Amino acid sequence: MPMHFGELKKLQVLSTFCVDRDSKVINIKQLGGLNLHGRLSINEVQNIVNPLDALEANLKNQHLVELKLKWNLNHIPDDPMKEKKVLENLQPPKHLELLSIENYGGTQFPCWVFDNSLSKLVSLWLNDCKYCLCLPPFGLLSSLKNLEIGGLDGIVSIGAEFCGSNSSSFKSLEKLGFYNMKELEEWECKTTSFPRLQHLSIYKCPKLKGLPEQLLYLKSLDINSCDKLVISVNSMFTSSLQLFSIIVSPLVNIPMVHYDFLEAMEINSYCDSLTIFPLDLFPKLHLIQLNRCQNIRRVSQEEHAHNHLKVLRISECPQFESFPSEGLSAPWLQILSIRGAENLKLMPKCMQILLPSLTELEIIDCPKVEMFPDEGLPSNLKKMSLSSLKLIASLRDTLGSNTCLESLIVEKLDVESFPGEVLLPRSLTTLHIFFCLNLKKLDYEGLCNISSVIYVGCPNFNERKLQSS
Repeated sequence: MPMHFGELKKLQVLSTFCVDRDSKVINIKQLGGLNLHGRLSINEVQNIVNPLDALEANLKNQHLVELKLKWNLNHIPDDPMKEKKVLENLQPPKHLELLSIENYGGTQFPCWVFDNSLSKLVSLWLNDCKYCLCLPPFGLLSSLKNLEIGGLDGIVSIGAEFCGSNSSSFKSLEKLGFYNMKELEEWECKTTSFPRLQHLSIYKCPKLKGLPEQLLYLKSLDINSCDKLVISVNSMFTSSLQLFSIIVSPLVNIPMVHYDFLEAMEINSYCDSLTIFPLDLFPKLHLIQLNRCQNIRRVSQEEHAHNHLKVLRISECPQFESFPSEGLSAPWLQILSIRGAENLKLMPKCMQILLPSLTELEIIDCPKVEMFPDEGLPSNLKKMSLSSLKLIASLRDTLGSNTCLESLIVEKLDVESFPGEVLLPRSLTTLHIFFCLNLKKLDYEGLCNISSVIYVGCPNFNERKLQSS
């Protein structure tokens, strides 16, 4: 900070104040002579030696709406009580809307963090406060909408104290996230908590075993790297549930029962127990994404058509080998993307009939898929992505003359020229060429109807070499 900083009496906007190790040069109490508005970040808070200096900063009477308090990442506290006293004396103004506390070294938070002193607080972030042993009753913050808690290694369980004593705690909270909580094992709250919670994210909580029940208004659930977590969705939610998205990843256990409320589902990374994805159990899904599921082999469909599915993406699932035996019946499906399915040999049967709304088809890194279905492809296809020269070569005959195909993306072809002798559909207007490492030239004659060619990751390609024959 500049020398004589405290003499800038008319200063109203200050984005960052760095606490100096030498309090005789720049002292945080110099903030007390200013009339600050807007946002302020106070860095290197561990350099405050005397808690009374923090009190003289007079943050309580400033006109701040956002305040970030940051201790050094490598800070190891030698006196937790002094840490708490410093934070207690940095009490922000009552009209604060956003508060962030990072790397705080105390074992407890002062009362102003959760009592009515911050009645207008909307967003609260606690990051890497590793020495805190319990969470304050944040449920008492009546205006709080966003709460993110991460890296609190001392927290083993979350219980009633987190919610507070009100009959309806967290009455405004809409978004809640727990991140990198290494020791967290249990989370239990009374059923009247979280009446407006819509988005819940839990990342890297390896010991967490369960979630609270009756999260009535949850719309999205995002879980990642929680190895012991078991989700019993039917016990968590009621029939009035508005949940539309659930994202899960390694080792999260979701029992395969009927879920007629889910509208979007994404499963990520090494869900070893999942070998079959039963469409019939998820009749309302409009989005399905299966990513890096090592043992999934097929998508099953036993009953009637799936009338809500619009997007199906299967990516890097090496054991995936088949669709429903009678074809994938999804009359409103618009996007079908298959990537990295090394064992897949055939695309769904009767696509032209069962997938009439399909406009985008992607088949990438599926080396055993060498032909399209005998019945042809849906006539509404407008965009295709392919990495097989055999499939590209058969496109024109498969689509016929009434095709709507406008855009073709080719990836990872091992060719020196393109399209060579391959006849592309006459309807094409745009060609994208991605990561064709040996490509040197394009054949102009085969591209006569195409108005735009875009290439990426083709190091040997020289755009000046366009052959006329």
